[in-house]
Amino acid sequence: MRSWLVIPAMGVASMAAAAGLGAHHPAPMLAVGLAGAAITAAIRALAGDSPASLAGAVLAPLLLIASLFDPALAHGVPLLRACVAIGAAGWTIVELARPTTSPLVALLPATIAAILSPAYVALVLIAGTRLVTAPWQRPRWAIGVPIVGALALLLAAISGLAAHGSLAALGEAWCGAARSPRGLPGVLELTAGTLGPITAVTALAGLPFLLRLRHAEVAVGTIVLGALLVSVRTGAVDPSLVGIAALLTGLAVGRLAGMIRLASGQALAGATIGALVLVPPAWTVIELGSRVSVEHASR
Repeated sequence: MRSWLVIPAMGVASMAAAAGLGAHHPAPMLAVGLAGAAITAAIRALAGDSPASLAGAVLAPLLLIASLFDPALAHGVPLLRACVAIGAAGWTIVELARPTTSPLVALLPATIAAILSPAYVALVLIAGTRLVTAPWQRPRWAIGVPIVGALALLLAAISGLAAHGSLAALGEAWCGAARSPRGLPGVLELTAGTLGPITAVTALAGLPFLLRLRHAEVAVGTIVLGALLVSVRTGAVDPSLVGIAALLTGLAVGRLAGMIRLASGQALAGATIGALVLVPPAWTVIELGSRVSVEHASR
């Protein structure tokens, strides 16, 4: 079986899971499918196509959906906007990880992600930097792309810090939530409570993947930082933080399972670790979701 088939397969599986959890409108379902396929493709691009990494690539989109549909997080979360942004960021990582792909290709998804959430605004700067440093002929206007990316990053920082005026209104609209600052320790505690301790620890175990200073890994690192800063500003767990946690968890599971040399052993270990990570949030969202449905039906 060709390993790339896991990407569309997880896209379809993500749509089916979203439909089962209550996303009945076509647009949100398609957005969830895009996000699931993009996270799967990003893990495959970063970690390869071994059985261990594919196990992590299958786990990550399911974990993302279980977290996004958790009633504790889903209240007030614009699912369509969040999933399109996560999907665009994932495809940016994929394009940045491909050494033979024109760097121009990464600009479009990076721009879409940056427009939808300031957590991804640094992706434009990274894609522009890669465009300028490309080893082949590039257009003359290429030098302006990282400059625009740097200005967008500066605008995101200023609007995020602003408490009043038009810049504060821009920051609120850009983040999708009102300004309610919370300290970083509080955000980390809230994130661990939302994702669950197992997922939170496993996501931290995926951070060593970022030590390879390539464009794709640097992009993932900026998303981690951007998602944390947006969550600090809004005082809540931003969907971008859930998305990058799912990606890091998939990378960590693939890395742990990859310690086994036998391919069959890697697949078995990856499935076992993935189940341990996925079952708690999946059980929570199914149980709480069913309770909410019963409560609405009884009214």
